[in-house]
Amino acid sequence: MDNRYRVAVVGGCGQWGRHYLQAYAGHSLCDVTLVDRSKDRRERFANHFGIQSVYTELKEVLAGDVPDIVSLILPVGQSHDAVIACAEAGVKVVSCEKPIAVSLADADEMVRVCEERGTLFGCGTACWEVPHLLETAAWVREGHIGQLTAASIPGGLPREVSGGGCVQLTMMRVLTGMEVEWVEGWELPPASGWAVPPGEEANNVDCPAYGRLGLSGDIICKVPEPKNGVSCRVWIGAENGLVWLGGPRSVLIQGSGATASPVYPEFLLTEEPKEFFVRVIERLMHAHDTGEMICSGHDYRQALEIAIALKQSSQQNHERIGLPLADRSLRVFPHPYRLTGGDVAGWESIGYAGPPELPE
Repeated sequence: MDNRYRVAVVGGCGQWGRHYLQAYAGHSLCDVTLVDRSKDRRERFANHFGIQSVYTELKEVLAGDVPDIVSLILPVGQSHDAVIACAEAGVKVVSCEKPIAVSLADADEMVRVCEERGTLFGCGTACWEVPHLLETAAWVREGHIGQLTAASIPGGLPREVSGGGCVQLTMMRVLTGMEVEWVEGWELPPASGWAVPPGEEANNVDCPAYGRLGLSGDIICKVPEPKNGVSCRVWIGAENGLVWLGGPRSVLIQGSGATASPVYPEFLLTEEPKEFFVRVIERLMHAHDTGEMICSGHDYRQALEIAIALKQSSQQNHERIGLPLADRSLRVFPHPYRLTGGDVAGWESIGYAGPPELPE
């Protein structure tokens, strides 16, 4: 990468956004604009990182010299309008955080408008929690373990399927190269603090869910009840081996029965050289240069759709629900913190001690 990138970090003074801001501000190829509504934090963060271009609202930025890349680290309730505005202004790469939206209709519009406008739209973080995910997926596609026969998410999906579950679901789809065609689901009561806004139906709240996912390669991905302490994020079995995807290093097995043994392709022996958020922003810069977005808006939308379908199946005696869902008005609400942000819902509502401080 030898180009310079005009970057806007929107929500760069939040708990997650501050890490994006630090990574971009420290990158030699990025000219950074900070956008945040918190005047106090905006001034402190800008001074700390030496950022001269500072705004309160995204629309102010888009009215001038349009950025090449916009990283939106916003509450879910604001992401739809912000993504659409970026695409219509001609931003080349835009990312938002999980979940993509509350409703399938909003997710559909975000994906559609970005496609129509030629804007690459995806997620900054969902695909890079496990080292060497893309290299491992390429190794599987090269046929080293033969045809896939089974898949699983051993630790289950977290307490918020459309949000945190996006990570495991995206990893599974990247690793298998398959789409989810149907689900059979069970749900558990929502965790403490999860609730819908006033006037909304209570059963539209996101919650822990589990079941079976039918994949386009005619295999089934099993998703057990959520459990803590499972380092393997995704498991796949094949005719001649298997893969345990997790950290700090995945396990790749070739052979079956007594002949099975671990293998160590060169990429697996290479340490990830850069800090997590530096890898995240460089993936977005790579998308700008190549036109290839890993962990796309469609991936995000699929996670939301699976979350809704699992709930539907559970509420309909666990019957099989085909995807895509016909009713695009269906919704699922994340935690109030994700929906409205810490300045509205309260930073303590999801476990933070208080408003964000400057990153160390």
